[in-house]
Amino acid sequence: MKKLQDDLASYGLGDALVALLVRFQQGQLSAEMTLMYWLMLGHKVEEVEVCLGALEKAAMVGLSTAEPSFLSLHTMLAVNREGCQRIADMLASGVDSDRSATSVEEGIAFCRRLFDWSVQQSPEASVALYSLGNPVLLTAATQEIVAWLRGQDLLGQERDALDIGCGIGRFEEALSPVMRTITGIDVSPAMVKEAQRRCEKLTNVRVLECEGRDLARFADASFDLVLAVDSFPYLFRSGWPLLARHFQESARVLRPGGRLAVLDLSYGRTVELDRADFARLAQEAALQVIEPGAQPFEHWDGWAFLACKTRSTATEAIEMSNCW
Repeated sequence: MKKLQDDLASYGLGDALVALLVRFQQGQLSAEMTLMYWLMLGHKVEEVEVCLGALEKAAMVGLSTAEPSFLSLHTMLAVNREGCQRIADMLASGVDSDRSATSVEEGIAFCRRLFDWSVQQSPEASVALYSLGNPVLLTAATQEIVAWLRGQDLLGQERDALDIGCGIGRFEEALSPVMRTITGIDVSPAMVKEAQRRCEKLTNVRVLECEGRDLARFADASFDLVLAVDSFPYLFRSGWPLLARHFQESARVLRPGGRLAVLDLSYGRTVELDRADFARLAQEAALQVIEPGAQPFEHWDGWAFLACKTRSTATEAIEMSNCW
């Protein structure tokens, strides 16, 4: 690996880019995630092309940078060049920001503006920049998450799900055949409109605009699964009270034995911090941690957390290890 780092450094690449490409070579990042992060470092698409061209030429002289896995980045970029340019333009716009909000109201308003705008730029990229705006890449990532949910025994045609921050309705479409009902909520009117359009023929799907402050519109013990994919980081930026409120509200609307699945709790922090905060939030909401943080996906580098609502009687509590 040291030779690989030295070879990459010989091209004059910055430390951050060298570290990124090493992660890719080690199999920690998919090609699409690597390109997304590369663009997030501030590089233009043309600069990425030039660098990948140089790495491809390295194959002729036997440098370690010529590994086939690196060359696949060039193919990924070539196939998705238009989408990569759109991603670069979205990142350069300055509409998004990783700055923490000064109040809950500011945080919610920011999310509404951001996602109203981003869905107009690219529906697929608005919910997953790493899709590069490509529906095929987004579907592959979505199905991978669905497979994980199935492996955790979270799905079933006798179960009801709530999707917090549903975006364009990708999980509503994917889970409709395997759930009794699925309800998606989002603070962005434009996102809700797009999700409703995509799901209009799915009779067991509801997509609703929400205020983003709580789950008050839903009754106690209404759902078997509460799902939050890439939405809780925005609650995190809006302040701990809003994040904690959604944990407590999730516990309230879950049926005994139901589960809260959080895929990414925050952005830009260590997983150790996220694990500690997830455990604290779950405990305060009277939820039992089942999965304290795993990275089971290939297309996406998100972290998966899972908690279960305790059953109401002493007899049922004995069964908590299974939760169903």
